[in-house]
Amino acid sequence: MREQYEVLATNGLPEVALVSVLRFRGDDRHRVETVDGTEPPLPREQKWILNVSTQFGCPVGCPFCDAGWSFHGNLQAEEILDQVRFGVSRRPGLAAICRKLKVHFARMGEPALNDAVLEALDRLPEVVSSPGLWACIATTAPDGRESWFDTLRAIQGRRFPGRFQLQFSVQSTDRSVRERLIPRRHWDLPRIARYGESFFRPGDRKVVLNFALARGIPFDPEVILRGFDPAVFAVKLTPVNPTRRGGAFLTVLRGSEEAVLARAVGALRERAFDMVISVGDAREDQVGSNCGQAILALAASPPG
Repeated sequence: MREQYEVLATNGLPEVALVSVLRFRGDDRHRVETVDGTEPPLPREQKWILNVSTQFGCPVGCPFCDAGWSFHGNLQAEEILDQVRFGVSRRPGLAAICRKLKVHFARMGEPALNDAVLEALDRLPEVVSSPGLWACIATTAPDGRESWFDTLRAIQGRRFPGRFQLQFSVQSTDRSVRERLIPRRHWDLPRIARYGESFFRPGDRKVVLNFALARGIPFDPEVILRGFDPAVFAVKLTPVNPTRRGGAFLTVLRGSEEAVLARAVGALRERAFDMVISVGDAREDQVGSNCGQAILALAASPPG
């Protein structure tokens, strides 16, 4: 019989986010974070977000992310879905009335490096009975995973037409800087553009290019204007959230240099790009809801 998970800790503010640490297989190396969150000021009845982990730690090692301290392999599809079941079970009846229940495969781990994510995504509508069910994949687009992305496109079209969000973690428009921020081989921007155009269908949500903007990190709107179609892509700007590993990165959003973005944002909007400025709720930082923080909080020191 398959082993069940243990709940090691739950912390946070119910009106913002509750972060739980689950342990699978009876082994501390197999701990994950899952988040029951909101989008203030909207109540959960209008928008409920469940973030699930796809790997035990993360092998990508982005320098601003606390999930990269260690990596102990992939979750199985049932373990990914167990996180969804855990979140849904804590609020009986809510899934049935929620206008938008977004299951976000974007916690610890790089989803595209785990084939079990595709199985979990395909089975998700049977696990969660909700008229408002959406799914979201956030990825750095690791190289060598073309077949994974081909299958993702097929599942999205079959299971989540018009109710799916694909987000690429781009971080910078400068190639060499991207290589530093995403220290594992990944698609360049032209390749992301080609895939996004093949992925998008009329009626779908636009493919999102996400930039967590830090001071000194290039963000050139001309690169986006030259390489991406505003009918297919949207641009999302987010802060660099405070983490133990990312102390050297100073955020632009929420920071003193936020005004310098006005011209870049204006240029993109003038060319019909949808722009999402996602600053979020400052209380998310207070509860330690950023990726990897909850697991590190259970340890006296970062794992080696």
